[in-house]
Amino acid sequence: MQPAYARGVSFYCVRLQRYTFDHPGWMNWFGRFFAMRQLTQWLVCGLLLTVPCLAQVSGNAYLVRMERQTREENVCMLILKDGRYHLERTVAGTPRVFEGSLESSAVPELEPHLNAPQIVDLKQTQIESLPGEDVDQFMITIPRPTGWQKLVFPSGKSRKPFKADLDPILKWLDHNKQQQNPVPSAVPSRCIPPQPVQAAIAAANSSNPFTLRMVVDRYELKGGGTAMSSVSAAHGTTGQTVGGMTNSDAMDPNSFRITRTCAVVYDSGRYRLERSVRESEVVVKSEIYRDTLDKTQIAALRELLDNPKLAAVPSSAAPAFAGRESELTTLAIRRDKAVQMVNVATFAPRNASADLREAALQALGANAGLTNPIRKWVKQNIEDHKSEPLKDVPLDACVPSPQPE
Repeated sequence: MQPAYARGVSFYCVRLQRYTFDHPGWMNWFGRFFAMRQLTQWLVCGLLLTVPCLAQVSGNAYLVRMERQTREENVCMLILKDGRYHLERTVAGTPRVFEGSLESSAVPELEPHLNAPQIVDLKQTQIESLPGEDVDQFMITIPRPTGWQKLVFPSGKSRKPFKADLDPILKWLDHNKQQQNPVPSAVPSRCIPPQPVQAAIAAANSSNPFTLRMVVDRYELKGGGTAMSSVSAAHGTTGQTVGGMTNSDAMDPNSFRITRTCAVVYDSGRYRLERSVRESEVVVKSEIYRDTLDKTQIAALRELLDNPKLAAVPSSAAPAFAGRESELTTLAIRRDKAVQMVNVATFAPRNASADLREAALQALGANAGLTNPIRKWVKQNIEDHKSEPLKDVPLDACVPSPQPE
């Protein structure tokens, strides 16, 4: 089958953090993914660029997502039940992307191992976060009838109790990563399945043009919850007390109060504003507003968005949630021929020696100076002048609507 890239099917991958807010079960997997020791170089060297992805398919079409990171190489693979795959291999900081279809025998060989009772019944709580001198992490995500099963093995030592069941899967990955059909100039997506929100943005852009979509999520630690030790702890760094446990970072969404403010502004002047608070994966408070801006306000916003420095920022897939107090901002800006995605993550400064990822985390806030004026405009023109909140209207994360608001 012709690769998705060759067919010209591409879109911007939605910010993973936003998806985990609306689908909290994904947060543990993505948070742990971000905790990988060598991801620093990926983040700093441009992994956050907009990525072409596999054509959008239904969730039950996926067979598995796997990733293995060693000192020599990082390999991830997203496999569909029909044998199509997306593969990425990164050696010495240089990623290569491959897409195509596997040999006809590959999926039948893998499926029995994925569906072995010992794997199906395995829970993350059964996997010990055992430190080890080796750098050999393995992550696997498998769609099940009840949802996605997500397992993270932080080291080779942590896999030993499940060696008989995991070795055939790892052997399969080692064999099938040897693909010979690279996709030229493709930017890595971390083998993460495409999400539906961006498709909605594209649809709205054509039928009900929008000027700006802004989402700001603030993560604040709260008492209680559990945490998972991160990779930096395994290398002898000092952790923090989070939710009653000492770890480098809290990986449990129950450890955080997540406050979201989002707005979408249309070319017509109509806007939608949402405020919500989530605790323990439950929305405990929400407010939704709609109103209309005047032409002068829209012109002022467009002037800010047309800042040449902002327009020159490459579109990016936002970082996965890092499991600590932070503020994540996403802007979707309609340009002449595309939608520009600008993502900024800001973290309270921490002693670099206390976290091996600190430099990468702080680098994610490099464009804050360009996005702050837009956030200020939204506050002055929308948040401070909102009308009465709407009743019986569900939250929709301010995804642009193809119909007038």
